[in-house]
Amino acid sequence: MRRWLAVPVVAVAVAALGVALSTEAKGIVLNGSFDDDDGHLFEADIDAIAAVGITKGCNPPANTQYCPDDDVTRGEMAAFLRRALDLPHVSTDHFNDDNGSIFESDINAIAAVGITMGCNPPANDRYCPDDDVDRGQMAAFLRRALDLPRVSIDHFNDDNNSIFESDINAIAAVGITKGCNPPANTQYCPNRKVTRGEMAAFLRRGLDLPSVTQRIPVGDHATMTCAKDGERCSLNVDLSAGRSYRIQEGVFQVQPASTSEHNRLNSSNTSFSLDLNGASVPLVELDQETSSGVTTRLWAAHVQFSSGTHVLVGRWRWNGQLIQTNTIVVTAQLTNG
Repeated sequence: MRRWLAVPVVAVAVAALGVALSTEAKGIVLNGSFDDDDGHLFEADIDAIAAVGITKGCNPPANTQYCPDDDVTRGEMAAFLRRALDLPHVSTDHFNDDNGSIFESDINAIAAVGITMGCNPPANDRYCPDDDVDRGQMAAFLRRALDLPRVSIDHFNDDNNSIFESDINAIAAVGITKGCNPPANTQYCPNRKVTRGEMAAFLRRGLDLPSVTQRIPVGDHATMTCAKDGERCSLNVDLSAGRSYRIQEGVFQVQPASTSEHNRLNSSNTSFSLDLNGASVPLVELDQETSSGVTTRLWAAHVQFSSGTHVLVGRWRWNGQLIQTNTIVVTAQLTNG
């Protein structure tokens, strides 16, 4: 549990009573399953597929990173799909160019159920595990994996000459893809490579996984830049527009010197308030937490941001006195996909 002293003037006033007052920010994130996607447009999607075991990370054995901006290889694609569909491993070796690949078992598993046919038609005795996956190929993988019906509606104007047009329209019809040129989304960009972040979004939508709600840090010193004139901190974050975000914060009092002081200076003297673009955000008070004699009061809210720039201001008070202010400038952007 991270703790830090409040503004010196408050600490002095309380010290006379033998108590040290501290505050703790509970909205510690934009760091979910991995430490290299904090604030990334696809972080919630990445956390969603990590939560169900579809991805393990990109830097084994530590697997503390996801590498969201790296392109997806065909080998990685096989692993994503095998885990997503919980396909059994098979003994049949379908291709002659994946021997020694760490993804050979995954490749054989998706080949056994017809998700891949190979990369060198008509022979199709190779899989090309190290080649990058483009958005057209990805559509074919997903249409076969999810057994989606083909549709007659043409969703995009830039895939008319693509051999994957039918696959693209099929995944668009069920909302797996929105397009690649928001907000118009009239194009799909079939020849563009798929990043690991985009792949997470495709899989989350295709499997209808619950989005892991990102929390926004309103008072975490580890990620904020604080001025020297007391506890006035600021932070800039980039988020996805239209997604739900959780804000959870708390203020608590460190153990007092005696029971009588605890009664006089307990957690009921603390409060937290939040403004979004100058308007008060309704907060729900959560169950209090008590550990080692310290009681923490917690508040939470869920907010959504429209595209553009927004300002969040969190304020902590003790006994009516302002002890900390944190300002977060949020840039919300529409995502590709």
